[in-house]
Amino acid sequence: MNQIYNEDCLNTLDRDLEYDYVCFSPPDYDELGLTPIKDDKEYHEWQEEVYSKLKPKKNVVTIVSSNRRYKRRTIAKHNAITNIMNKLGYDLLAEKIWMKDSTINLYRYNYAFVLSYGKGNFKSNNTRLFKYDVWPHKHMKYDGYSYNYPASMIARCIVNYTEENDVVYDPFIGIGTTAIACLQTSRNYYGSELDKKVCDIANNRLTSYQKFSKLCE
Repeated sequence: MNQIYNEDCLNTLDRDLEYDYVCFSPPDYDELGLTPIKDDKEYHEWQEEVYSKLKPKKNVVTIVSSNRRYKRRTIAKHNAITNIMNKLGYDLLAEKIWMKDSTINLYRYNYAFVLSYGKGNFKSNNTRLFKYDVWPHKHMKYDGYSYNYPASMIARCIVNYTEENDVVYDPFIGIGTTAIACLQTSRNYYGSELDKKVCDIANNRLTSYQKFSKLCE
């Protein structure tokens, strides 16, 4: 528990770890060496393979995804994600908008969808901050790497769908923002990160955060 595995998330998911809730931002086409439109089928099949292996005990998965432009077209990734999750038996529970407060560029929009899916028996704590439809949070960087999302933003989801001491899993944890949010809200975490350099940055960031937290006690 409270560990980041330096490996493909598919390998981590084969470890039969127990976790209560899943939240993450999936890699974009480029990070997988794929091209929008041309490689849509391969990209969506890869997503379905990963998502089908997620087994949160509380039956809720939150996915943060930005649409993007490609050859003057909008690639509506959030719609594709919902189609995949519906195919796997999940219903869309909540759709929020994260306003990134960052400059728009040629390829990506300055907002993202925060999509929560559930199936079977699940619980929502209906927390106050989760009820708002638009969440303004700055898009930040750590040690030169962009956060998938700010800890304060994903903490809204974690607090809404879990209880203290629950375990949260992020299959694409990157520089550890989900883990930071878990520590801030008295939750535990597991994560997967394929890139060793990024994994080391995440672990160093978590160590620094924990040392600072102890100094403030």
